[in-house]
Amino acid sequence: MAVVALAGCASNNMDLSGSMWAGSGSPSAVGSSPSITAASPAASASPAGTSPTIDSNASPVVSSPSATPSGPKPLSGRQLKPLLPTSATLPAGWTMKDNTESDTGDAFEDEPNPTLLNNPCTWLSTASGGTLGLGYQTAHAMEMVSDGDNESRIDLGSYFPGTAVKQLDLIRAYADKCKTYTGQDWDKKPVPHTVTVTPVPGLGDEAIDLVNTPKGPYATQEVLAVRIGDKILFLDGDNIVDRLPHIKDLAAPIAKHIKEVAP
Repeated sequence: MAVVALAGCASNNMDLSGSMWAGSGSPSAVGSSPSITAASPAASASPAGTSPTIDSNASPVVSSPSATPSGPKPLSGRQLKPLLPTSATLPAGWTMKDNTESDTGDAFEDEPNPTLLNNPCTWLSTASGGTLGLGYQTAHAMEMVSDGDNESRIDLGSYFPGTAVKQLDLIRAYADKCKTYTGQDWDKKPVPHTVTVTPVPGLGDEAIDLVNTPKGPYATQEVLAVRIGDKILFLDGDNIVDRLPHIKDLAAPIAKHIKEVAP
């Protein structure tokens, strides 16, 4: 039987208090912490809410919110949502998950809160594009898709001019801080994790692929971040069912479409 790997705890998540969700999806499905993953479907049914993993080697990095950026106002969540794929425009082999679309409507987060480095490395085990993209993000839209075996969450965030670059730099710094860390499985046994970030050439204006790999029979997690001007497209995946979804193949036509039609 596969063993369930602990993936941090909601108490380690970034401050989402500034997020205001609207749209057809359920707010709790978007603003909540990503699900705990494991190496088998049966194991994934285990409940979250266990005690957080303590990373004794990581010391908090205190950062202060930056001043409100200037420049043209970024796209709102309502404007971002039509840029996401539909059932008619998804690549072959992918389908939409019902009732998963959400967006921030006309609300904006005007003041940056780039506190990602304050999180312990164990928080990375449950991080997704929806949480890694916070900090400089002003608005957001998301949906879930499936390749028949695994699901992928698609997040599209908007940023003030120049701050999408800062957001990717923040993610790189956090991953560099957490190249190796030790989490726990459900039996409190230590689980070493290795985190890699690699550039993906030819995708958007720049792209990085973050992979969090635990040692042993646990689920590997992947977050692909693609910057398209002052927007960042995030796609998540894990190998809880057999393999990682092919999110790079999914991201390429989506990023191309956004670049061509975004206002």
